[in-house]
Amino acid sequence: MVLLGIAGAVSGCGGDDEPTTSLHADLQATMEDVVARGVTPGVALVVSSGKGPSWSGAAGLGDVERKLPMSAQDSFRAGSILKTLVATAVLQSVERNVLSLDDTLTERLPASVTARIANAESITLAMLLGHRSGIPEWVTDEVTLAIMSDPEHVWTLDEILGIAEAQPPVFAPGARYSYSNTNYVLLGEVLSVAEGRSWREVLRERVISRAGLSNTSLPEPGTPGCAASCARGYVPFEDALLDFTVVDPSMAGASGGRALVTTASDLNAFFKQLRSGALFERAATLEAMLSFQSAPEPESRLVGYGLGVMQLDSQGTIAIGHLGTTAGYQSFMLYVPETDRYITGVINVMGDLAAVLVPVLDRVSRP
Repeated sequence: MVLLGIAGAVSGCGGDDEPTTSLHADLQATMEDVVARGVTPGVALVVSSGKGPSWSGAAGLGDVERKLPMSAQDSFRAGSILKTLVATAVLQSVERNVLSLDDTLTERLPASVTARIANAESITLAMLLGHRSGIPEWVTDEVTLAIMSDPEHVWTLDEILGIAEAQPPVFAPGARYSYSNTNYVLLGEVLSVAEGRSWREVLRERVISRAGLSNTSLPEPGTPGCAASCARGYVPFEDALLDFTVVDPSMAGASGGRALVTTASDLNAFFKQLRSGALFERAATLEAMLSFQSAPEPESRLVGYGLGVMQLDSQGTIAIGHLGTTAGYQSFMLYVPETDRYITGVINVMGDLAAVLVPVLDRVSRP
C-alpha cells in the first residue's frame, strides 16, 4: 500500500477540562499515526459520552486521486452495522405482535424460499438474529471475486439462496454460534412479508426517521453510486489502491454490505438512542437484544452476540455494538460501559481495522 500524507480535521464542543482535552489529543494522534504507517488512506472518528457533548476528528485522505482530506462528516458504506438496524426493526415488529422470536422460517416465508433452507421448520427468528441457525454463509470467496469483477451486478434472492443451498448446514439449529450473512438476508425477507412492504421502507420509517438520522440512507438496488459526500473506499492490490466506491447496494441484501450509507455522527446518535430504549416500547425488548450468548471469534475480538449486537473484548476492554466490513470500508459502532463512551468511526480501506480499533478502545477505556 502506498504511504499517504496526513491531512487531519478536528471538531468538538463542550468544556476544556484537562482529561477530555487529553483524550481528544490522544485519539487524534492515534489516527494520524495509522495514516502515517499506511494502515489506511483515511480515518474518521466520533466519540461521545452518555451525558456530555461529542467530539469528532479525522486524518488522511477521503479521496486519494483528488487528494481531498478525510472529514468526520464524510458518508460511507457501513457494511454489517446494518444488522443492528434490521434487528431493531424486527424487534419492533415483535413488540407489535406482528412477529414472534419463536416463529420459524416455515411459518413466516413461502415454501419457494424455505424449501431451499435445510431445517427451515426448526429455525426461529431468534436463531437468525443471534447467528445460531446453522445456515451456511452465502458470501463465499467465489462471491467476493464475482462482486469485485462486476461490482454493479444486481444480486437477487434466488442467486443468494442458490449459493447457500449448495452447502451443507454448519450445525443443527440452535446448537452454537456461527456468523452468517444469510441469516439477515432472510430476516429482511421475513420483515418484508410480515409488514407488507420492503424491509428498506420499514427501516427508513421506523428506525432511520424515528432516530432522526438525517445523513443516513438505504439506496435501492440498481443505484451503485455513492453520494458526493462519500469518502472513497479502497481495496489494496499489489502496490495500488483500487477504488471500490461504486458497488451495487444489493450485494448483501439486509445483511449489510453496500446497503447502508451513513456517517459516524449518525451511527453515534443511533446507538445512543437504541441503548436508551428510545426505539422500543418496552424495556424488556432492549434487555433481550443485549442478552449475549457465547460467540467466540478471536480474530475479531468477538466474545458474545445478542440479537443484532456484538460483545467485544479488546485486551480487557469490553465494548458492545457492531462492526461493519464491505469492499472499501471498515467501520465500527461501539459503546464502552467502563467509561460510558460511544465510539463510531470508519477507515476507507479493506485492511487492518484492529490496528485502529485496538488503540482507540484502549484509550477510551481510560479517563
